[in-house]
Amino acid sequence: MNRRALSLAFVAMIALGVPLLAGCGGVQGAVEKAAGDAIGGNVDINSKGLSITDSNGNQVQLGEDVTMPGNWPAAVPQLEGGKLVSVMVAGDGASANAMWTTDAAVADAAKSYSDALIGAGFTADQNANAAGAETGQFSGNGYTVNMVVSGSGDTTSVLVNAEKSGASASAS
Repeated sequence: MNRRALSLAFVAMIALGVPLLAGCGGVQGAVEKAAGDAIGGNVDINSKGLSITDSNGNQVQLGEDVTMPGNWPAAVPQLEGGKLVSVMVAGDGASANAMWTTDAAVADAAKSYSDALIGAGFTADQNANAAGAETGQFSGNGYTVNMVVSGSGDTTSVLVNAEKSGASASAS
């Protein structure tokens, strides 16, 4: 297993243990340092989530207190009225993923985000509705954006993946 795979496995284990580690000051600090050393960057674990930035500027945030990193591609709109619950952005912004939750119905959330993309200069390439989920692929502004909107109970999730067109973006 290569170093990147080991680092990602280590970070995944940390993410699963965030609720257990938050509030255990000494243990939490030691785990943050060990994880940061493993990825060559910074790891912050708190009661509201996890934030990771590696030495290449790749960023991951999960939890209740997630903020959009500055390297999110400016050409790709964010969901208005949703709560950001996870975000991953390559250091150069060539690849980005985000998930928002909202209390809007699936169809309404999908239309809202589709309209935001089209308003920002994207073209709808594909749209589908299957098993209550709405999906779409959009292109423009140098990016291909895929959207998946699905619901569970009273919560709708909007998952967005943006990849720079013509680039094989990879977080390294």
